[in-house]
This record gives sequence, C-alpha cells and structure tokens, in this order.
Amino acid sequence: MLVNEPRDQSARRRFAEELDRNFSVVASAGSGKTQAITERIVQLAQSKNALEILPKLVVVTFTHRAADEMQQRTRQRILREHRSPALQAAFNRAFFGTIHSFCMKLLTNYGHYLGLPSPLNLVAEDDDELWEAFIQQYHHIGRNLSAETRTALLRLAPARQLMELGRNARSLLSSKSEIGQCPSVDFAEVHAAIPPAPSKETIANSKAELVDWEKRYRNGWEFVRWPVRSSSARDFLQRWNEAFAPLRTWVAEAALCVAAKVQRDFRDFRIERGLVTYSDQVALADELLQHSSASRRLREENFHIILDEAQDTDPAQFSVLTEITRPPEATGRWLETKSAPPQPGHFCMVGDFQQSIYRDRADLSNYRA
Repeated sequence: MLVNEPRDQSARRRFAEELDRNFSVVASAGSGKTQAITERIVQLAQSKNALEILPKLVVVTFTHRAADEMQQRTRQRILREHRSPALQAAFNRAFFGTIHSFCMKLLTNYGHYLGLPSPLNLVAEDDDELWEAFIQQYHHIGRNLSAETRTALLRLAPARQLMELGRNARSLLSSKSEIGQCPSVDFAEVHAAIPPAPSKETIANSKAELVDWEKRYRNGWEFVRWPVRSSSARDFLQRWNEAFAPLRTWVAEAALCVAAKVQRDFRDFRIERGLVTYSDQVALADELLQHSSASRRLREENFHIILDEAQDTDPAQFSVLTEITRPPEATGRWLETKSAPPQPGHFCMVGDFQQSIYRDRADLSNYRA
C-alpha cells in the first residue's frame, strides 16, 4: 500500500538533515512537531561530530513530562539503530527539561561569576512569610529618588502599594534613570466646564471633591487621596483627564522607579538566603550572559538548543536561549545589536502560536528578528 508523503515533506527533511542551519518552525497541533525534533536529534547522533554535539544538546520543553517523553522516544530510536556505547553515553549527557531547570543548571555551574551562594533553592513567587520578613527590615523605600521627589511621590502613592507593585511584577522592571520634578497642576478648565442638565448634579459633586482635594494638596498634607470623579459626561471627563494627565504620568514614572528598586532589593534579600524564584532563575541566567567573562565561558560550551513549544516562551527566556548560542566574542544583546547572531545549527525552535497558553508570549514579534 502506497502512503502519500506530507506536502511539506521536503521542509521536514530540511529541518532534520540540515544540521548547519538554524530553523524557526511554525506548525499546527498534530502536524508532527515532536517527531520532527526527534528526527533532527537522530540526525545529530549520526553526524561525524555526534560525540561532541550530543553532550551539549539542550532540548527545552514546556513541562518535565514532555521532556521525559521526548528523551525516551529519541533514546529508543538510537537504541534501535545499535549505536555505539560511547554514543549512547554521549546522548545520556544531553539536557532535556524546562527553561527553568536549564537556567538553574547554569546558575549551579556558573553562578560564582555573579557571586551567588551555593546551593540555591527554589521558593514560591508568593511566599508571604518571606515577603513579610523583607518588609520588616526594609526602611528605605524611595531612597533612590531625591528627597523632594520621594516626598512628592509618597503624598500620592502609599508606600505599601509601591512595595506590592515591586513584588507582584512578573517580569524585570525597568525605569527612567532620572525622574523630573513633580509637575504643577491647573484645574481651571475643569472648573470652567458648563454642565449639561442631566449631569449638573454629578459635575457639581465632582467639582466640590476637586476643590477639597486642591486645598489638601496645596496645603502640604502628608498624604492626599486622589479625588473621586462622580460624573462621566464626555466633555467634563476629557477636561478632568487632561488636567490630571501630567501628574498621573509623573506618578507612574516615579512609582515604577521605586518599584524596580524594591524588586531588585527583594531579589537580593532572597539570594542572600540562598533562595530564588522561577523568575529569578531566568533573570540571573540572563545576567550571566551579559557578564563579560561568564558569557564567553558559557558560549564556549558550544550548546545546541532545540526549543519546543516556543509560543509559551516569554521574551526573557527566549533571550537566554539565543544569547547562549552566539559566538563567544559576542557582546550586547543580539535582538538589540542585530550582530553576531546564534551560530549556524545551534538554535532551532518549534511552536504553534495558535496554541499559546499565555497570549502575550505568542506575539510573533517577540521571536522573529
């Protein structure tokens, strides 16, 4: 019985056999992505440099279960082909696992470049006991701002909220290096608004609330709760938002600056105790790959990365996997410098962007340079 080959058989064959090229494969569920990865690994095992490549092979999947299944499937193929004990031993040294377990392996072996303690243990992102211990000894929130800027910010944003902002961020926060002076506010246009009949009462209430807020704000109250607007009339809403926009923008920038510092300090607090979260594992691995000595040492390991379920890999994780496959002398970040890309044959990714668990991660612009 004749079996028709898939229409994309030539592309599948290229992915499996062209070992000196990098690939980005986008395919739907059930199209044979796992089989394609297995075939490429089998071809690597048949290559003349197999004994050198296989111990440096890194297959990253979304779950440990998927990694185990892929490893077992590939091992069975290699065993059926009666490869030498030396090659089987080389394959057994290959890494199959999640991005976090790979990052932890890097930190275990190279964390000394960053001065990390050993061993490192995993702690939950939402460990309340650890957070409370951090808060109890954290008495310098906003000290990375000038005294004037800090005072102005804390009048409008409670310290506890700024702390929680730093704690709850699921990615590494970045902020402006300098925050300007708190802008002045002018509400003349708001007070000049002529209310339409249906909104007369709510606009009057909103103006009264604003007058009370202005008095407290200009009289230097230590904390000033934001005024409550009770009208949604279009013209009045626009005037209100435009009047508050400069102040809200400034508060957001200053708050982000403080929260980023809280985030860094809390991470340092964890690390001092030999504790890291999943986010820490990725962020610290990324730091290793921006460290001049560590990055060269890691790239000299000559890792060959195959990334499965790429649609569920966030940009920070993706950066770790691409950075580690660049030439040893590479500097900066590839996606920023557009120079010294991953070495040929050292990075392949496979995914289905219609199956993403995390919608924002599935943005193709995160992955296609």
